[in-house]
Amino acid sequence: MFIKDVCRECKLTKKAVEYYEQQGLISPRIENNGYRNYSYEDICILKEISVLRKLDISISDIRYILSSSNKPEAIRKCIYKMDLEIEKSLANKKCLEQLMNDYNIEQTIFYIEEEIEKYFTIREKLIQAFPGPYGMYLCLHFGQFLNGRIDTAQKERAYEDIVNYLDKIQAIEFPKELEEYFQEGLVNFKTEDVQKLNSSIMDFVNNTDKYLEEHKEEIEKYLEFKNSDEYKISPAYKINQMILQFQQENGYYDVFIHNLKILSDSYREYLEKLDIANKAFIDRYLNKNI
Repeated sequence: MFIKDVCRECKLTKKAVEYYEQQGLISPRIENNGYRNYSYEDICILKEISVLRKLDISISDIRYILSSSNKPEAIRKCIYKMDLEIEKSLANKKCLEQLMNDYNIEQTIFYIEEEIEKYFTIREKLIQAFPGPYGMYLCLHFGQFLNGRIDTAQKERAYEDIVNYLDKIQAIEFPKELEEYFQEGLVNFKTEDVQKLNSSIMDFVNNTDKYLEEHKEEIEKYLEFKNSDEYKISPAYKINQMILQFQQENGYYDVFIHNLKILSDSYREYLEKLDIANKAFIDRYLNKNI
């Protein structure tokens, strides 16, 4: 089925269908003429997405529901999140009413610590701990794994270790020519690009064999470029090597990643899937050359 018929069948706009494809939620077959051909499975998924979006379920939660083998349990987790948001909203309203009546900041601080902070997601806490671009950068890259709450003493310690690590770590000092290249790349790298990259990685992790087959030509071109002398003398290669060295020498894996796996169950599960996906990638594209 082509997109015009899909839109009519699912009662969605063309832009909506294209967006859900960009997010990796559906994967229509691309014909030789470039047209997308949507399967019966794609139609069912789009109808499912439409229902969930109308119920105000986020794209990250929809992705989790679609990939879940126990959808009622996945929905139950969404309901739990909604209940917490309602309770948090009511607590916020009560706090604002008290602040409106007497504007007692010390009393408000105590109320927030006792009655409101328990509802904060890890993502919300990190944005408050690191306001501005730094916090947003973290949440762009890890935000989809930070929607849970700190509900154990072990997670509380892990969160404190992460905040202390991030607060003390010094930025990488690039040589001037690489710094200019890096900054130019950041300026041109939009939020949508990060989201698209994250979506592509999740598609690779959750549908590894299908992803490797559908992107075979792109992957082979990418590997050819990565192994070329042109890439190995490029600013991108030098920056990548400096970042890898920085991560190895500054506790990125031993402190940040280690504690993030404790803090976020979904991130730990993602890394386990990523490890399996990477092994499949290596077997298909690297080991055959050995």
